[in-house]
Amino acid sequence: MHFNKLIFENYKTFYGTQELTLTPPINDECHKNILLVGGLNGAGKTTILKAILYALFGKRGFSQDEHRRVFSNVINNTFFNEGGRKCSITLVIETDSNEIWKLIVTWHFSKHKSLSHEEREIHVTKANGSIPKVVKLPDMAAFNKQIDRIIPYHAAPFFIFDGEEIKELILRQDSEEMKNAIKKITGMESYDQLIKDLNELKDDYLKQLAKASNADDYKTEYKKLEKLKEEQIELDKRIRRLEHLKTDVAEKLDMLKTTRAEKLRNNNNSKSKLATKLGGLEVKKATLTDEFRTFFNENALNIIMRKQISKLQKQIKLEQEFKKKHILREQSLSPYHEFINQLLNRNIDPPLSNSQLKQLKNLGEEIWSKEHNLDCDTDEKILHDLNSKDFNMLNNIMIRDPYHLAKILKDINYYTEEINKIENVLTNAPEEEDITKENNQIDVYTKKVGEYEAKYRAVYKKRKSVLDDITSLRNKVTRTNNSNIDTEQIKQEIDLLNRTTDALRLYIKRITNYKANFIKESFKEILIDIFRKNNEFGKIEFDVNDYSIKLYNDKLQEVSIRDRSAGEMQMISSALIWALTKVSDLDLPIIVDTPLGRLDSEHRSRLINHYYKNLSHQVIILSTDTEISKDYVATMKDHSYKQYMLDYDENKKYTIIRDGYFEFN
Repeated sequence: MHFNKLIFENYKTFYGTQELTLTPPINDECHKNILLVGGLNGAGKTTILKAILYALFGKRGFSQDEHRRVFSNVINNTFFNEGGRKCSITLVIETDSNEIWKLIVTWHFSKHKSLSHEEREIHVTKANGSIPKVVKLPDMAAFNKQIDRIIPYHAAPFFIFDGEEIKELILRQDSEEMKNAIKKITGMESYDQLIKDLNELKDDYLKQLAKASNADDYKTEYKKLEKLKEEQIELDKRIRRLEHLKTDVAEKLDMLKTTRAEKLRNNNNSKSKLATKLGGLEVKKATLTDEFRTFFNENALNIIMRKQISKLQKQIKLEQEFKKKHILREQSLSPYHEFINQLLNRNIDPPLSNSQLKQLKNLGEEIWSKEHNLDCDTDEKILHDLNSKDFNMLNNIMIRDPYHLAKILKDINYYTEEINKIENVLTNAPEEEDITKENNQIDVYTKKVGEYEAKYRAVYKKRKSVLDDITSLRNKVTRTNNSNIDTEQIKQEIDLLNRTTDALRLYIKRITNYKANFIKESFKEILIDIFRKNNEFGKIEFDVNDYSIKLYNDKLQEVSIRDRSAGEMQMISSALIWALTKVSDLDLPIIVDTPLGRLDSEHRSRLINHYYKNLSHQVIILSTDTEISKDYVATMKDHSYKQYMLDYDENKKYTIIRDGYFEFN
């Protein structure tokens, strides 16, 4: 099924007659399944979601306080001031059997703007028909019965929801209400009901058998059976009472934990916490200031002269290297000098001039150097006549970079700004709130939850034992010999029921395990696609006894879902919705308000690219400009078959629905 239209007649912020055409494309080769409705806060997005919920389920979708708050002033103010006294919403649905259902809710008001009464109508047009038929609705129970034929109320939390509140699904999965909803949407509840119906039928046959029988032993066994059934009824009552107590205490525990968390958040800005934080910041600033002063005093000259020091060290290294080469050359030329000096000291006739002697000596040195592969001496000037101690001292001077000082100074400035911020608010900061009361109450309620759990397990175990005894006794009663020929047909019927029940129990066991595994694998598959931390969980399980998802880390220790961030809980809840909708037989449209508000950019991208485009054949997303922003508009256009914009007119004080979406520059 899918939604075709939503029509407003002077309803809340929508003046006049305004409508949203919601019909998805038929046989769309591009598989576009998303209808995008954009609007700023207060433009009417949540109004659309609440209107659809109320059109479908009436007060069932709202608490009494919420209903009073949401629907006490549904008539548009401009229209009322013009003399109007009624408003309405119309939701048009096309069912899987191609019937068109038009759900109309009309509110009538007095001249004092108080609600006088509310009317509901259902107009049904059969497939290929043209004339709608008005369904008679004597009361809301009749209306609810009609609606549950096409959209069961228990499925509502899984296909119409507020994206920012979706995390409540995973937080409430341990509650009986949520367990029952999961059992219904997965079809598991119908199996239990079928077994119950078969047992009731069998009991009817056993009563007939008892009336037709005169055997005392048979009647005795039947009385035992009746007594066990009475005990089972009492145990069922105790189980329901314990479930109610557990849920009640768990809700109070959640409220206490929420209150404590709120106080702890507030305490982070209390006077004492701010004073402690201020003291820590001042200590860090003082430490950094001392470090800056010490480092500067010890290294200021090295920092200021770092270029000159670097140049000097390079120069003295070159000179040192030249000196070493010069010494090695002189040592290698020593034999030549000894030889040439002896040669030139001999008498030469005719005698050579000094110039000729010098020339001869230099030529010989050149030839000697070439023969012995000696480097030719250079004209390098020695600027620094340094001994080894002086050279080592200059060469080992540390060159200091100003980066470290700049970093310390940056940190000092940061702490100074933080100190100034705290000092500005410290005087008017509230005192720290005491959480002792909440801690004590949390301990008490946690203990109560444990006690109720223990009692529940004990009663459940006893109930299972009683059920086994009932089954055994039923079979025994059926097998009891009876000479009365009129009972033979009844026994055959009971035997057939026993075999049917046994086969059904085996089927239920197998189908339950199959569905549990399907939910687990679907949940795991989509969570990997949409969750940023891909290796976060070592194991994922769906507990068929508790009807709840359980997550484990890489060490196979159970992970507390409550300890995750709000954004992560939203992703986990989204994965649960995905798994449950895939395992159910219901093919329903999805409506989600503000789906990406709490998420970072990566999680947003993953939800858009992997989740909503495959979640259902029709997904209606109500968003702000900060969620489906400019970066995602192109992506959304690839998957959206229609886009609407809710424009609120500040002067006229009402919203206009127009085609298109936010215009980004």
